[in-house]
Amino acid sequence: MDNSFAMLSLIVVFPLLGMLFVLGSKDTEDTMPGRNALNVCLFTIVSNIILIWRIFMILNEKSPALQLIEKFDWLNIPNIDIVLGVDVFSLLLILAVHIAVLIGVLGVRANTERQKTLMVFTLMFLSMITGLFVAADIFSFYIFFEAMLLPLFMVIGMSGEVRKQGVVNRFFLYNFTGAIILFSATMLMFRYGGSVLLSEVGGLRLPSPLKYYVWSAIALAFVSRIPVWPFHYWISSINAGIRNPLAFIITALLPLTSIYGFIRFLPEILPSGVENYAICGEIIAVVTMLFIALIGFTNRDYQYKIFAYVTVYYVLYLLGILLNDKLVMTGIGYSIFSFLIIMASLEVVSSHIYHKEQEADSTSTGFLCRARRLSFIYSFLTFAAVGLPVSAVFINNFLILSQLLNFNVKMGVLLILALAFVGVSLIQELLRLRQDNKECRLGKNDDISKGFFIFMSFVIFILLMSFIKPLWFVASAE
Repeated sequence: MDNSFAMLSLIVVFPLLGMLFVLGSKDTEDTMPGRNALNVCLFTIVSNIILIWRIFMILNEKSPALQLIEKFDWLNIPNIDIVLGVDVFSLLLILAVHIAVLIGVLGVRANTERQKTLMVFTLMFLSMITGLFVAADIFSFYIFFEAMLLPLFMVIGMSGEVRKQGVVNRFFLYNFTGAIILFSATMLMFRYGGSVLLSEVGGLRLPSPLKYYVWSAIALAFVSRIPVWPFHYWISSINAGIRNPLAFIITALLPLTSIYGFIRFLPEILPSGVENYAICGEIIAVVTMLFIALIGFTNRDYQYKIFAYVTVYYVLYLLGILLNDKLVMTGIGYSIFSFLIIMASLEVVSSHIYHKEQEADSTSTGFLCRARRLSFIYSFLTFAAVGLPVSAVFINNFLILSQLLNFNVKMGVLLILALAFVGVSLIQELLRLRQDNKECRLGKNDDISKGFFIFMSFVIFILLMSFIKPLWFVASAE
């Protein structure tokens, strides 16, 4: 074990320990049930963020290899080891996910409905997705890739707004089928390569008849979690129907696991004859991206606008990954870091406006004219989401788009068009909220609290620093 302190195991296990403390917590206030569970959850997430920052401090950010390797003997017959490791890319995703979930937890601090149970499954999900990002072999990757479905399924079921049983059935069917297909591909890779490390998967040589099945199965298992036709329907139905910001954020993190899977499993050289199928898949992805962007532009529901924003960027990153360019991969890592934080923040503040609108039984037009603190936060996040130079999304998206335009001009133009539709839809929502409306019943008392404003200001500071210097929080970064 290269990592004598087992810090990677610790950041995976720590949320599970916090989950146990949440289960043992007792409510002391009748007016705010679940408050102790919320505080324990917040303490656990913040503590893990500190541990992640400590790992950044001892990591060599210039090395592309996996570091802090931890190896555990699992089975002797067959010989299977569980290996954990991390690089700058995966650690950036872990940090971004923790910050996004932290924002989501703070966004539901006033929601007392089944809060304790929600905190339990949130921490379980956080542990599983962290395990996925530190997995260094095909078996540990598969275990965490599938294990996160349990807390995700429970969070979706608890949200209360997703009432279409058919949607939940599709969620189970697609993911269960993907699990079986990915397991078969994993066993075939083990048959011909042993307990393969993720860093070696791309160079794995398989017999000609099997390699087509293995790479197709891997691609299908990952695509089933990304809002690309024909899988976009169940994902959009769930995301657009969830009104709990934390549940939405957790659900919106599911495609990230597939994006990461493509990065780790992408072969160095595609099997001969696969290029034409890959191009067809890219065309379907671009058309889906443009279609959802158009619906987000015409739909007045803020939730679908955010879902459209999330979908368009995930597909953009997927297409960038398929270029298999190391410079683009680095840009995608920095861009996703800011993207996840922006997505979570935008969802929380939009949810705040939506719930205030429901309480007042009034349109929220002109709300930001009276809620000064929220107006500043929401305006900044909208500009950041659109892609103005306030976060790492700005310059890195230019890098990704330039490479995609160089690869295929027509596809690049459609991507830019989809990004434009998403950006305009978010600006449209901002202008509606800032439009002066003297009849609006919402006022200063509906603004966000000073404490939450300070926290969101710190989030804005993180986004600004990520644009200036992506690894600004690492002392040795140059």
